[in-house]
Amino acid sequence: MGHLLETARELGVAVVAYSPLSRGLFTGQITSHSDFSDTDLRKITPRYAQENFPKILELVDKFKQTGQRHNATSGQAALAYLLALGNDIIPIPGSQRIEYIEENFGATQLKLTTDEFENLKTLVNETRVDGDQYPPFTQEMLYLDTPELS
Repeated sequence: MGHLLETARELGVAVVAYSPLSRGLFTGQITSHSDFSDTDLRKITPRYAQENFPKILELVDKFKQTGQRHNATSGQAALAYLLALGNDIIPIPGSQRIEYIEENFGATQLKLTTDEFENLKTLVNETRVDGDQYPPFTQEMLYLDTPELS
């Protein structure tokens, strides 16, 4: 997260964790770059490039191992980690099915140990995955000036 969280806390602002399961990668359902269909935008997203997959999968695996110790999924462990960062972090996972909503809600019951939290925090902070999180053709739409309200 870089300095985003630190700055937000200095300003007393909560952080909305958009796509906290990394567009589905933390669910464990994607195990290689070739799992993306040709029409899947993740296939052309620099952050999810083939060369980044070993790092991504290593990170997902650590969350999976943590989840398994609690009879939970890797996604639940990832959401529990974000919730453990503080009440000023608001994860908003997208869900296409009711069972995913229920699974995501189950993360609120997962309580990481101090060691688990610290290990995951270190891992997250030390793992560097290069590349933009949006495909190049969408970049120009990210930072638009909004018209003044009259």
